[in-house]
Amino acid sequence: MTATATLPTLHQPLDPDVVERFSVERGEPEWLRRSRRAAAERVNELPWPTGHEEEWRRFPPASVPASPLVGARSTVARGRDALPEGVYVADLDVAVRERPDLVERWIDGGGKVPTHGAISAVADALWTAGTFVHVSRGVAARVPITSERTWAAGDAACLSRTIVVAEEESSITFVEQLRSEGGGDARVAIPHLDVHLGRGADVRYVHLQQFAGDVWDLGAQWYGSAADSRLASYNVLLGSGRSKIGIVSDILGNAAEVKLYGLIAAGDEQRFDVNSLQRLDGRASQSDLLYLSALYGAAKATFYGVVRVEPTSKATGSYQECRNLLLSDKAGANPIPVLEILTNDVARCGHGATAGRLDEEELFYVMSRGIQRALGEQLLVRGHFSRVVDRIPDAETRARVLEALVPRIGRVAEIEAKAA
Repeated sequence: MTATATLPTLHQPLDPDVVERFSVERGEPEWLRRSRRAAAERVNELPWPTGHEEEWRRFPPASVPASPLVGARSTVARGRDALPEGVYVADLDVAVRERPDLVERWIDGGGKVPTHGAISAVADALWTAGTFVHVSRGVAARVPITSERTWAAGDAACLSRTIVVAEEESSITFVEQLRSEGGGDARVAIPHLDVHLGRGADVRYVHLQQFAGDVWDLGAQWYGSAADSRLASYNVLLGSGRSKIGIVSDILGNAAEVKLYGLIAAGDEQRFDVNSLQRLDGRASQSDLLYLSALYGAAKATFYGVVRVEPTSKATGSYQECRNLLLSDKAGANPIPVLEILTNDVARCGHGATAGRLDEEELFYVMSRGIQRALGEQLLVRGHFSRVVDRIPDAETRARVLEALVPRIGRVAEIEAKAA
């Protein structure tokens, strides 16, 4: 019996010896075996969410399906031929062999997402899919780099690691599109993301989540921003039956700028629960968050966001905003902003949150132009989402996001995608 056949399900302890044998069977180097084993030990040491934690009170951790921790098969499409010199992109298992000098340095170099500590450690121990992106110092990738990954149907977990490293004064746009084939029993996906920005780096990361409805998405994302860097992250959350996403942004130097954007378009009985932590330190750093949702059917969205201004920071600015459109009497939203200001030296710090129906006067105005109500609603939802979509600087990436939104905002998105 192979080691993979003896791997437990999600809620059981993870034997570090079994994980190490799993790595040996894959022919991986010693440093990666050590990394996987250390992650397995973290799984057993860190507490699994109980539902009593503030971030988990509205999401049932005990109901998460006990997926077999054998990584599901996945396919990936990516254009590597157009990569400029100084930009390296590969599947993580390929990068381990091609560029161990790069991967070993960063495989355990990310920060932690405390709400998802044990969960993301499962992905770190047993990932079978992933992407490694490295941009050398001073290199600017002018064209967006895309990765489209699709997991096969079945009950196996979708466990992945994505590591993006932008060295000093580099620039990149990376688009990651995650899908799965449906039709099986409920299973778990744990996409674990680390993004490292060196001094003066400029990174735009786009996450398009289009899992099938049988998936519970427990993704974790960590962003580390050095001095004078600029980060724009776009989470477009469309798929899965249940999602509990944990996001941490750590500003690690002076005058860094972070923009965290999100779009949620959900229907039927989908549930999206996002918790974020924006940590600000240093002098004159900026961290702003804008999450927008459109909820149809009996869909529900919860956002619990914390802005933490450290006592050692000076003259920082931050804002957190969450706006929700309810397109049905059964849809619901629960935005919960929290500010933790531990210093008197703050340039700005605030929040705003709303949840409500479409404005009937606006809808009447649109319909008075001869537009049917359904299309009028689509136009207004597109207008609602434009505050995020229009901030995507690259036309090709905007078109990709609009195409992903077609099931919710229909031909409004199709027309704009063709015109982009």
